[in-house]
Amino acid sequence: MSGYSRRSGDGDPLWIIDVCYHWGMNNPLAAEARIDEKMFTMELIPFPKPPPAEPLPLEKWLRRVDRAESGRDAFFRGRDEEYEMFRSAVMSLDDGVVGGGTMIFQGAPGAGKSALMAECVESVRHHSTPENPWVAVIVKPGSLRFPDRVVRGMVHAVNLEGERLRQASSGSISSMLGKVLDRGLEMLREIPERDVSVGGVSWSGRDRDVSAEGLFEHAAPVLGRFHIVVCVDEAQNTPVSDMTRDVIDCLHDPPGNLPLVTAFFGLSNTQDVLRQCGLSRFADERVVDIDPLPMKDAASAIQGVFDAYGFMGMAEDRKAWVRNLAELSQGWPQHINRVAVAAARVIGDNDGWIGADHLEKALERGRERKDAYYAGRLAAGSRPPRIYRKMALVAGENGGVLSCDDIESLIEEMLGKTGETLDNFLTDALHAGLLAPMKELPYHYRIPVPSFGDYLRALPVEPIRN
Repeated sequence: MSGYSRRSGDGDPLWIIDVCYHWGMNNPLAAEARIDEKMFTMELIPFPKPPPAEPLPLEKWLRRVDRAESGRDAFFRGRDEEYEMFRSAVMSLDDGVVGGGTMIFQGAPGAGKSALMAECVESVRHHSTPENPWVAVIVKPGSLRFPDRVVRGMVHAVNLEGERLRQASSGSISSMLGKVLDRGLEMLREIPERDVSVGGVSWSGRDRDVSAEGLFEHAAPVLGRFHIVVCVDEAQNTPVSDMTRDVIDCLHDPPGNLPLVTAFFGLSNTQDVLRQCGLSRFADERVVDIDPLPMKDAASAIQGVFDAYGFMGMAEDRKAWVRNLAELSQGWPQHINRVAVAAARVIGDNDGWIGADHLEKALERGRERKDAYYAGRLAAGSRPPRIYRKMALVAGENGGVLSCDDIESLIEEMLGKTGETLDNFLTDALHAGLLAPMKELPYHYRIPVPSFGDYLRALPVEPIRN
């Protein structure tokens, strides 16, 4: 059982309308039939995508212009293949596998990694029941150097979810969850406050050199009662150290027979960073490079905005707006949000009416917001803009592809003057979103979004850096 339920009861019209725009449907009766079909499917298929998040009031949504902000995205669309990989990995725990291993979702800034993580976390919450408890634990990459922080975070998350489930249960299950909660609370007190013998090592909260494996085993009586999904966001910032290697090894191959799987979400070099942390055993199909969304998903997200906020207009005009805005976004999640916000502001200025005569203004505003995003990405790079302009020009001549040799020849003089290494330059460009690795061609790179290449090529020859 998934734990999924309607928020306002069967047949509730507001809930039906809420889901109606999520699936891009205009007919509430058809949507209700689809709901019934989905709910039947959810009984058969574990870990379906969670129901859509509630959209914010329009005024608040217009202020929430950064998709990386916390919280779920009400207009999240697509990512079916990526989500299926997540579902397959976590379901290995339900199959009785001890330790589901590791998965990695990586991509350039703005690709939608945090939004995908939020959906994965929500799916775990919806799947958790008193009879089959699950919990998602979000861990900051800097905490991976400290096994006590990681273990405490997991125990705390188990306690919170255990209490939620206990209140929804009765009898022996409630009693069992109560005992787990009591032991979890005791464990949270003893880890920082008193010495414990862990893995043969006497440890106190003042000693950061505690054995990671020992701490995981010490917490196993509590953690082992739940299926645990650890999610690490901004994983490219994982610190490389001996202790980090020990913690990641425990997350990848959990001691104490813990039913645990870990998902890392980070920029394009996340896999390389984790290799430096000793993680070399990447399972087949468990490393995903996040690419732009198909046009149908971009259009569905923009259509969802129009439907959610009651924007009206002739059917032909609505279709033209959705099509043109989706094409302008190029399927890049950050751009989908930005062009949708730009369009919503223009529509709002015209009393919520989608008119053909206002489309060009909305597209102009959308292009301005895209260029502002690209200016921010360019400013995040450590080298003068002319360097990235040269790379974009060469990429344009080579079908959008840059080899390591191409890049090195372009920056050879700069490297000689600054002493910077090619690896450091590439890492900086990846983190800034100026380059992305080509998964099908090692040691080759591309500019993540085609229009970003156009933006860089159109820069003045010697732009002034503010």
